Amino acid sequence: MIEIQWQGVQTVSTNKLVLNFVATVVAIFMMSGCSSLQETLASQMEVPTLEHQANRVAIGMTIVRENNIMAYKMPISADAKWPTMVTSDINETTKKFIDNALSNDPYYATQRYTNNIQRKMLGSSSSMSSLGQYANLTASLLDQTVSPLAYRAFYKILIFYGYDSKDWPNIFNYNNSLGSFLDFKDGNFKEIDSPTGDVYPTVGEALISLAPVNLQKDLTAARLDMLDAFEDVADYRSQVGVVETKLKDKKYKAQHFELQKELNVLKTKTKQVESVAKEKEAIYFELLDQATIALQSDIDLSDENYVKLAKNINLVAKEVYTGSTEAYTSFGLALGNIAANNILQNLPTELKSLAIAKAYVPRNLQAKYNKRVARIVKNSVYLLPNIMIGTYYASKQLSLAGKYEDFTDTILLAYETKLEQDKAQKEKEAKEAAAKQKEQEQATQEQK
Repeated sequence: MIEIQWQGVQTVSTNKLVLNFVATVVAIFMMSGCSSLQETLASQMEVPTLEHQANRVAIGMTIVRENNIMAYKMPISADAKWPTMVTSDINETTKKFIDNALSNDPYYATQRYTNNIQRKMLGSSSSMSSLGQYANLTASLLDQTVSPLAYRAFYKILIFYGYDSKDWPNIFNYNNSLGSFLDFKDGNFKEIDSPTGDVYPTVGEALISLAPVNLQKDLTAARLDMLDAFEDVADYRSQVGVVETKLKDKKYKAQHFELQKELNVLKTKTKQVESVAKEKEAIYFELLDQATIALQSDIDLSDENYVKLAKNINLVAKEVYTGSTEAYTSFGLALGNIAANNILQNLPTELKSLAIAKAYVPRNLQAKYNKRVARIVKNSVYLLPNIMIGTYYASKQLSLAGKYEDFTDTILLAYETKLEQDKAQKEKEAKEAAAKQKEQEQATQEQK
């Protein structure tokens, strides 16, 4: 009798715990404005599949490439409109548009027919599994079709490539070549802005124009040296990724020894060029720090366009910084989920679940479904190399954006301080004028 009562109390307590947990998670989803936090929570609700991680890495790669567009492909001036466009919040109408557009993608078009079967066969994430019998129910209730970072990434796709999805880059289909990682391999890029006045080809060149004149030449040379060094790193990292991919491919089994030897040489060379790139980056950053300090005593706040340009650069720098953090989140979550949930080992089971679920997919979606399965197999080969390369670039974008933000913050803070001082001076003059007027009125009355 005592045992029965204890079990009843335990069941009630467990139910309350689960309900409280679900309520808490829902509250976080609804209230949190941080896309990275939302993405972290969303990743724990989905079925732990390689496909989900590959899609997550594709989103991270997309964010890194969008950062590259903002930092190196977009002309900017004091009156450029695009910095405000890329930093605006996404609304529900736009989210619905993205939902509808993604419904044509092989994964999004067919995932509803496979979720239940995959959850039965593969379960939930390791963190959700701690809830025991409630894991699958809780996870399925909170699972999202389009992840928070996917919305953010596709919002910029809309801005840069327009509202016709036929013009969009195919971000979920990994390219066979890891070269030119920072560029989309397809898509029809749109001209979204036509800046006027003093137009600079890139954000970096615009920022240097704001620095004290005596430092601009050195900054320009150091920046170009750094970018050349980054290209060298990109080239060797891409070569490493290609060889590592071949080593995992059975087609190259007979060449395993030669490929391993080539890989060792490439890794050694990669470390060398990364060391050079790090030195070049440090030189450029040191000059930026010097310029930031020099600005405090050598800054022209009377030029309205100077301040407007600083504001635009600051907007872009903050957005790239945020994007880099989000890309880091995508890559880190994918890598962590792969390790925590034995996803690579479970790939045969994942493919088996898709084979079983194929019978439930409508006939008109069978072609898309076949493309979905083929994409999983292909992306599985390139998943880890893309994580490694993407993480490297995200880290570089993060540090560079941070420096640009610090530099322009100095200008904007000085401008805000000047505005406050000017306001205080005007208020002081107004009070003095009012007091003087009052004295004159009193004197006039006394004369009368």
